Amino acid sequence: MTFRKSILLLISLGMIAALVACSSSSSHPITVTLSAVSSPLTVNSQTPVTATVANDSANGGVTWSCSGATPCGTFSATTSASGTPVNYIAPAFPESGVIITATSVTNTAIKVSTPAITIGAATLADGNYTFSVNGLDNADFSLYNVSGVFTVSGGVITAGEQDFGDYDFVLNDQINPTGSTITSTADGGLQIVLTTCTGTCPSAPDPDLGVAGVETLNASVYPLNAAKAAIIEFDTAATASGELDLQDATAITATPGPAGYAFGLSGFDTNELILSIGGVINVDDLGGTVGTISGAGSIFDANDNSSGTTFQAETFAASTVSAPDAFGRVTFTLNPTDSVNFPQIILVGYIVNANKIFLVETSDSYFGTTGGTAFSQGANTGTFTATSVSGLTYVAGLNGFDGAGAANAAGMFTLNEDGSISGFINYNDLSGTGVQAPSPLTGGNWAEDVGTGRVSLIGVTDGIATFNAEIYLDGNGKLLTITLDTTDNLAGRGFQQSGVGAFTHASFSGPYSMGATGWDIGENTEFDAVGTVTAEGVGAIAGVTDLNAFFTPTSDVAVLGTFTSASSGVFTGTITGLDVTTPANSDAFSYYLVDPTGDNIAIETDPNQVTLGYFVQQ
Repeated sequence: MTFRKSILLLISLGMIAALVACSSSSSHPITVTLSAVSSPLTVNSQTPVTATVANDSANGGVTWSCSGATPCGTFSATTSASGTPVNYIAPAFPESGVIITATSVTNTAIKVSTPAITIGAATLADGNYTFSVNGLDNADFSLYNVSGVFTVSGGVITAGEQDFGDYDFVLNDQINPTGSTITSTADGGLQIVLTTCTGTCPSAPDPDLGVAGVETLNASVYPLNAAKAAIIEFDTAATASGELDLQDATAITATPGPAGYAFGLSGFDTNELILSIGGVINVDDLGGTVGTISGAGSIFDANDNSSGTTFQAETFAASTVSAPDAFGRVTFTLNPTDSVNFPQIILVGYIVNANKIFLVETSDSYFGTTGGTAFSQGANTGTFTATSVSGLTYVAGLNGFDGAGAANAAGMFTLNEDGSISGFINYNDLSGTGVQAPSPLTGGNWAEDVGTGRVSLIGVTDGIATFNAEIYLDGNGKLLTITLDTTDNLAGRGFQQSGVGAFTHASFSGPYSMGATGWDIGENTEFDAVGTVTAEGVGAIAGVTDLNAFFTPTSDVAVLGTFTSASSGVFTGTITGLDVTTPANSDAFSYYLVDPTGDNIAIETDPNQVTLGYFVQQ
């Protein structure tokens, strides 16, 4: 064969191969199919969607988009390989006509779309829901606390019970199905109206509660946990903030314990001055239907403005906790050993699940107006060592009062192995000027009790202010805390931080339930807010909130914000929409991230007002 013939033969074979390829391509074109997506979906919900691509030799996968509404939602990833699911994240507001589209990367002319999808408002599934709020009563400007349970069946409230305490009243009331409702709000949240009874329902509403016996709560359901929501009281009778949780029915069939319970309380003492109490209650013997608290393994601390002193390492004499009623209501009858400073304290608790109980002080000889939370230590009870927390990092937010008035603090602190404390802190009582950056901690030490899960923070300072505090651990990543200073009285909660040192802008991404509480610049009144915002993982947040300020509820207030990331998880930025005195103000905030999904505690860092907020996905 001549060289020329060889060349011609190779060219011919190449042409034949190309024609075969083209024939194959035209007879087997790229196709894209989508997994089924149900309709309706719920606001902020995450739904897995999968695109399968056939006949794509390049294995290009698909790009994801949506249309039909503004906003129409987002995706956990903008592209995916064939057969790899991504999460479609529904918008924060009810919408109709949303269409999800997957487009071939290799050939963008090939795409497939879902039928139109409706995005519906949040709902509450059937079950019992525990709730707890604390705030400010309009009738006498008293701090107050409410905890209780209501039953939902088919979207209707069918029963319930609650306990209320302020400086004038301590009340236990039933919740009347007649007049109690759950409705969806325009922003995708819920409004819960609870009508009380003065006795066994049906009976007249309790005139000392809410607006003529009717309480209104607005709720933002957590985007990744439909069994929980942030709530505020949303009427003219009071303003308050708190939490709503689906009750675990299996947890209310037995007396709490045996277990230790880290607890925190705040409110007024008998002289209507600020009081915070924290500690560990060890229910060490069930004794049949009544739980016995012998005092072994129990401890508490108190900061009481009436005395101007703090009380540390107080103990309990023999005490009890009752068996739960049908709504999971129990009674802790606590007998402090120091009966002079601490007469008998009686707390009503509503069991949320095996790990959490909402608390409110009821009629007792201590005459306080306090409420709070208890976290079960479960199997961790009594196992804490002097170094259990060594090397761990926590994020906490506290609110209360100091010598200048309303005050907040938020921070991230690492309990170093050598007993020192490092991290960052922000605090605000309106006495400063300008914007306060997160301030590095420069000193302080920690010491942990053996057994109880109580940790003392001693002389913590950023070189400007110094404070002392006690924290009470459940051993499962949650804590309650109070300050033990004569110059301030703050209380709050916190979480062990995960993802330490690896945070980016993308950590703060997706929809969040936002709850906030604070005081205006004139310190005339508390304000509370709840709503849903979306962070786009680049540096901005946007959404709406329901705001109760000056006892005037306002729906759908626009919220805009910015943030700049830091690998430590201490972000900085702004929020517009929470300033109740000057709504146009772009207030400065620090965001202390708890985990890689972006849950965080936010604190206002300028002198415009005092605000502490929580951004939560689950």
